[in-house]
Amino acid sequence: MTDDTGQALAIAHAYKANGELTADAVARELIIWSEEAGEYLPLIIGPSTHHALDLLVQGEKPENTGKLGKTNGASYRAVIVGLVNYERPEKIIPDVVQACLPTHGTSVAISGGAAVAMAVAEAMADDASLDSIFMVAKHGAVEGRRHGEWAWGTPLEGRIDLALRIVGDSGSIETALVDLARYVGVDMLVAESIATAFGLVALAEGDVMKATAYGANIGGDTDTIAAIAGAICGAKQGVETIDGNLLSEVEKVNGLDLKTEAGRLVNIMQNMGEKI
Repeated sequence: MTDDTGQALAIAHAYKANGELTADAVARELIIWSEEAGEYLPLIIGPSTHHALDLLVQGEKPENTGKLGKTNGASYRAVIVGLVNYERPEKIIPDVVQACLPTHGTSVAISGGAAVAMAVAEAMADDASLDSIFMVAKHGAVEGRRHGEWAWGTPLEGRIDLALRIVGDSGSIETALVDLARYVGVDMLVAESIATAFGLVALAEGDVMKATAYGANIGGDTDTIAAIAGAICGAKQGVETIDGNLLSEVEKVNGLDLKTEAGRLVNIMQNMGEKI
């Protein structure tokens, strides 16, 4: 199991039954995840999360521990925020901020998280198109950048446009993959890996299995790129489009029960709906 999956599940566990999410709860669940990872943690954890977790364990407040986190480590966590709040867009960015703060509390990191969360929420809509998903993702990138500790980073919305233009002009899958890696990038920087993930959604035309395969093979931060591209496509297409044999194998190898995890998120959504 990658750090992206583990931390996304930590966010799922941090949500209270009534839909409340706080930085304190996120920090607590991330510490639990890191302890459960044990000897494998150094192999999977990113630099920003590693630094912040050290501070959290020492008792620092989660509102302060992520002020140096500029990488993409919190972006996949935001998938959970988008799923839980797909009918409540006004809650998406506030919850993304809470999910990011303990390890990635900078404007550039929150920008990436907001773009992913808003894309996932839009993808859940019955009338969603790839164009509408990309549009709200870019809006999320802009709005997310208004939060957190200011840090310089190439504006994500511009890099998403570049990734989409490369895919549109490529002429072949192979050319698109090479050019995305070469000109947009596959590093842990938000403007590289997150933008490239959106490019792969376009290249795969929303197909979840193609998007994850492209991400796994493009190079660089493959797990995060594939996870984000796959999550957006999966939110649009539904679980029935995921290879059941592969899903079962992932659950078996990692000791996961994703059906139960998904059921808890559905219950949270329903509990929130009762208050409206």
